[in-house]
Amino acid sequence: MDKKEILIPTIYSDENLVEIKNLKLTIDNTKNLYSINYNTHQIKNFNLKFKNFFSFMPPSISNFEMNKNLLVFWVRANSYFVLEQFKRKNFDKNIQNIFSTTDQTGGWVRFNLIGKDTKLLIEKLLTIDLVSFVKKQVIRTSINKINCFVLCHNQFENYTIICPTSFSESMKSRLLNLIKLIE
Repeated sequence: MDKKEILIPTIYSDENLVEIKNLKLTIDNTKNLYSINYNTHQIKNFNLKFKNFFSFMPPSISNFEMNKNLLVFWVRANSYFVLEQFKRKNFDKNIQNIFSTTDQTGGWVRFNLIGKDTKLLIEKLLTIDLVSFVKKQVIRTSINKINCFVLCHNQFENYTIICPTSFSESMKSRLLNLIKLIE
């Protein structure tokens, strides 16, 4: 007799994984994540509509912009990720063939690292010059053979790692093992 398996997605909300004296690691997939791709022939219209909707210009290469409700970062040429809650229906009404949005919410998970010992952990994860990786910058890099985005909110003390949901358990294990080394 064949039994059907029911696959239930992992839902983290905003889970506190570790909190030690100078480091806090949380995992969060509660926010909406959308990709925005625009038509290269409509760059002026895109910039205008983007600014009217988000109240800031699109971020430049390797940077992010944010306000209290959302965060937008550059992904690649003609493409951005928007993280947080926003009224997509209102947004879609304003695009008029200038750009498209795609819901990426279930495909990515955020790991947030906060505290003075974050630098010790980030040094073990990334092979970049951390001195030149400053506030409001984003990089796309491989961590533990996982293609991720790393956002610097506050140099050496506050970073977000965004990785594919399918690799979230591997990333979680890697981060927790590294935290044990710095405790």
